[in-house]
Amino acid sequence: MPNLNAGLDSQDAEYENHLAGLNTELDVLVKVFPNVLPEVFREMLLRFDGESRLELVVNQLLNYETLWVKGRWRPQSEHVDASDANALPDLPETDLFRRNSYKWAVKAALIREFKSLSKSTVKAVLAEQNHSYHLARPVLQDIASKSWRHSINKFFAKWSKRGDDGPEKQGLIRWTKSVDGTRVPILKATGDAELDHELHQTVLAPIYARVKAQQEAHDWDLAIQINQEQAENGDALFECACCFSATTFERIATCSASTHIICFSCIFRSVSEALFGQSWARGIDHDRGLLRCVAPAAHDGCEGCIPQNAAQRAIYQSKGGSQVWLRLQSRLTEEALAKTQLPLVRCPVCSYAEVMDLYLPPGSIRYRLNMKKPLRTLGCLFLGLALAPLLYAYLLSSHLIFEFGTTPSPLSIVQTALSRLVNTSQSPTRFQCRSPTCSALTCMTCSKPWRDPHICFESAAVELRTTIEAARTAALKRTCPKCHLAFIKDSGCNKLTCTCGYTMCYVCRQGLGPSEGGEGYAHFCQHFRLYGGKCEECEKCDLYRDEDKDEAVRTAGMEAEREWREKQVLKTDTQGTGSEKQDRGVADEKRKSNEWGVQGLVDWLVRNVLTCYVQPQETRNGG
Repeated sequence: MPNLNAGLDSQDAEYENHLAGLNTELDVLVKVFPNVLPEVFREMLLRFDGESRLELVVNQLLNYETLWVKGRWRPQSEHVDASDANALPDLPETDLFRRNSYKWAVKAALIREFKSLSKSTVKAVLAEQNHSYHLARPVLQDIASKSWRHSINKFFAKWSKRGDDGPEKQGLIRWTKSVDGTRVPILKATGDAELDHELHQTVLAPIYARVKAQQEAHDWDLAIQINQEQAENGDALFECACCFSATTFERIATCSASTHIICFSCIFRSVSEALFGQSWARGIDHDRGLLRCVAPAAHDGCEGCIPQNAAQRAIYQSKGGSQVWLRLQSRLTEEALAKTQLPLVRCPVCSYAEVMDLYLPPGSIRYRLNMKKPLRTLGCLFLGLALAPLLYAYLLSSHLIFEFGTTPSPLSIVQTALSRLVNTSQSPTRFQCRSPTCSALTCMTCSKPWRDPHICFESAAVELRTTIEAARTAALKRTCPKCHLAFIKDSGCNKLTCTCGYTMCYVCRQGLGPSEGGEGYAHFCQHFRLYGGKCEECEKCDLYRDEDKDEAVRTAGMEAEREWREKQVLKTDTQGTGSEKQDRGVADEKRKSNEWGVQGLVDWLVRNVLTCYVQPQETRNGG
């Protein structure tokens, strides 16, 4: 007897290899054509077949790119750089080819949830959204909201006492009561492990995390209360030297000099006042980076500070303490970097900075006069020659008045200026932020997100226009659930026939062919309307009038514009909050004050008088 299980296993393995090959080729195409949406590549990979499928797709895109793309370009705010493979992000699962078992499970789940819609409508929406459950569900909700059944359900929902009408309300989530009376979400079985895992990560995991955080906060407050009561009964309280309140041993710290007892509440308030108020100069020891002792007796001569580990525990035990601690460390780091006067490269998105360290072979740099603006160059040259004796006299007097060695020599100032000129002119224009919370790829010239090809100081109006156009095109796009061909209706009636023979309604996406019921033109309204407009006798789709088209385009454009403007606000206020912006402002003021010192003046003169370039290796070797 033949082994049927072995045959099925071989078919499954062959299918998995085929799916892995499609996703590998899709990843290659995304890297080669980073400005094209992945759905174009999925459509073309399914259209062509064979071992040379990838080569055929690349050849078609190189020769007939506009014909295949049909306006499906990535928005400029999402462009990626194809020159650096490490900078390219991995494709999300929603853009990859999905397994058949996942597609069947998603289709079955959505058909059960949206019983008022036809199966062909669900299949068409899934084809548009690459069979993603979380992307297709909002579209189906919007389609179902236009039916009379939804109006009735919405009317009765006003009188319902169920509390699962929030974002956690999913068709595959069931709410039950636990032993203690709390409502607990339970995931319904879908028959596919991949979909179950996706629902658990995107729906259940955030709910569990929020419930866990609330429970931990409640337990922490209860533990503090019980500890306070036990300490009061055992006469084990300590008096804070700042607010004179009695607190437990677990919530106090002592200064490093006079062992003044300070409670955690006073420590947190002092740090918050230093960061967001006016006590940064007197509340923080800038040499050690620690909080000064806040006891009233400290003003009489106590030079102690609160240890870092105690201050960290006090801050983390307060509400929002993690953000306050990060803010404190960021501001201390900004001050330390400003004091070093090192040439820094800064990320325009976050507070990350690194030293501009550029290695060039010895003797490879050559200097010449900057003749782009001759008049300015000559003026700065004569100004430098006139100020040279005054600067030399100033530096000499500084050597005599102050301690010898604290003031740089004229030669070191000029060398520093030349080094900064080389770093500024020869460093790459693309900057990769190495902060684990940012990792932004930006341009050092215009401080905008880097895209390939990159155009500095590109008009914001052009970027906004292309973003809105891409969103409007996506709102009008339909995808054939049979051959996955994407198209947009330009003119004609709403009964569409694909090149593969599949027939569907453009408005509700319901199939109209024989395999879907064979309604044909009977699917559309047959009543006569003297002046046009919406039919008042039935709710069927209109054959020619697409009443939702303009509204869908307008809504998609407004949503895209809103998201674009929110991103622009985040780019403008790079730190996100006023306090973080204040931290950067303090560092910027210190940098500006350093720029207009002696070193800053020499740097400015050198930048305007000289320019540098790297001499080729052949010229240096005399070849």
